[in-house]
Amino acid sequence: MGSAGWGDEQLREMRIACSYLFPAELLKDKDFFGNISIETVKKAYRKKAKAYHPDMHPQVTKGAASDHFMRIQDAYELITSCLLEKMEPAAERSARKKVAIAVGGAKGGVGKSVFAANLGVLLASRGFKTVVIDLDLGGANIHLYLGKRKLLKHTINDFLGKRVDTLEEIMVESDYGPLLIGGNSSELGAANIEFAKKLRLIKSIRNIDADYVVLDLGGDTSYNIIDFFLQADYGIVVTTRDSASYISAYHFIKAALYRKLNRIFGPESNLRDQKDVDLERFIRETTMSPDGAKTRTIGQLIGNIRQHRPLDLSVVTRAISDFRPYLIVNKVPKDADIHSVVMKVQDVTKKWLSKEVTFLGNIAVHEEIEKSVIDLVPVIAKHPYGRFAVEIEDIVKKLLHWE
Repeated sequence: MGSAGWGDEQLREMRIACSYLFPAELLKDKDFFGNISIETVKKAYRKKAKAYHPDMHPQVTKGAASDHFMRIQDAYELITSCLLEKMEPAAERSARKKVAIAVGGAKGGVGKSVFAANLGVLLASRGFKTVVIDLDLGGANIHLYLGKRKLLKHTINDFLGKRVDTLEEIMVESDYGPLLIGGNSSELGAANIEFAKKLRLIKSIRNIDADYVVLDLGGDTSYNIIDFFLQADYGIVVTTRDSASYISAYHFIKAALYRKLNRIFGPESNLRDQKDVDLERFIRETTMSPDGAKTRTIGQLIGNIRQHRPLDLSVVTRAISDFRPYLIVNKVPKDADIHSVVMKVQDVTKKWLSKEVTFLGNIAVHEEIEKSVIDLVPVIAKHPYGRFAVEIEDIVKKLLHWE
């Protein structure tokens, strides 16, 4: 590691970037990189930007002035991005040792819960401590797919209602490996939890002692569902080949990204301590205006911020960069073409959201799945070396970069 805990390559990039904003003698100070702050960088950027803006040098050719100004702006974005990463609270960094995987999609009936249940069984079968949580609070059913035929004695509703203090108190062993935290859709208004309760639930999920936490989400784009999706390390969107399903998958991804941007400084965000009310208002007005979005694409939003609020560009672009949705196509008939479905979702998200959606793989139509839903025995538990198990393992390998 280099100076002030920076890696050698990152320190090299920082030195080059800082040379555009700070005097050379300042960079020679051995304590400079240990004491540098975002506010210091902002002040240096404002000074340099004002001095080297093309409009301030009409006598210089416009191309040369613009090039130098862009180098200053690029330097500012790189430095602030590195500082934001380093400033992430130690508690948040340590929480990354536990991996949370959310399984969502804006349409019911695409097989989210069956996939989430079998994903949990697969992870547990590999020796990982795995917890499956039913966050489809209005239609909880994953306990059935993990062999629990009777209503669970305790559910998330007991935690939300403060009848228990911790999620561990309502955690039960399933018959097939993963631990289970169930939901209870029989309670009136179960899906409509208050924001404060949701924050408490998110915090408790982060604190669960496990290797993997699988979140089974409801089939809609409500704020609750989207917020749970955004808190996961990996967000998987499940679709089928039906046009209504993959169109809904795109709308789910869009809703999640817009929600992430509009909650960029929310109490559930890693940037909550850097709250900027003006930037919040700017994003809200340009993405959620009552007469329809003033910016039709994320690319236009970035362009507006670059033009009107260049100091905030790195914060927004990092939030967009950190949003990485994954796609699975489920219930694929034998010999069916899924390439067109995947390309449609990827093309529209790239065009309108400036995002690359990673395709993880597809799951075929299996008779065993239908039988497992009736027998309430996960397919992977019954056929650990079957085709369905291989498909899910291939998806997991691609998602988690397993060898």
